[in-house]
Amino acid sequence: MKFKKKDLKLKDAKDNHAQVVLINEDGLICLVSRKDNHKDFGLPGGKLDKGETYEEAAIREVKEETGLDIKNLTMIFAMHRKGRMGQTFIAEYSGKIDYDKEKEPHVVKWGKMKEAIDGKFGYWNKLVKETLKSLNVKFK
Repeated sequence: MKFKKKDLKLKDAKDNHAQVVLINEDGLICLVSRKDNHKDFGLPGGKLDKGETYEEAAIREVKEETGLDIKNLTMIFAMHRKGRMGQTFIAEYSGKIDYDKEKEPHVVKWGKMKEAIDGKFGYWNKLVKETLKSLNVKFK
């Protein structure tokens, strides 16, 4: 059967998301908990706002969730899953973790990638881990 774009079962672009891998000098990953479960960690990131690029969303989400500034983003992983497109970046960061805990009621910490793999988005984070390893990125 011939492919037709209209046959794709994609969700609205507003459901697309970006996330970022940040690695500190000790090889630990920046992790952000779910707002409703402070024991469930993942990478900083979130949904794109209308008209926003993946890179712009990544920068905004990291700033909102952690207070860190990021630059030199490189997209390392992308995938459609359940009709949504996600892109994961690795980036350099500056600053200290300092965010508005009233607007962003979650926990931010430096930890091991295993904690992200054990979280709600574990399937995605496991693929990101494999990608990082294939790129010879050092992390814990």
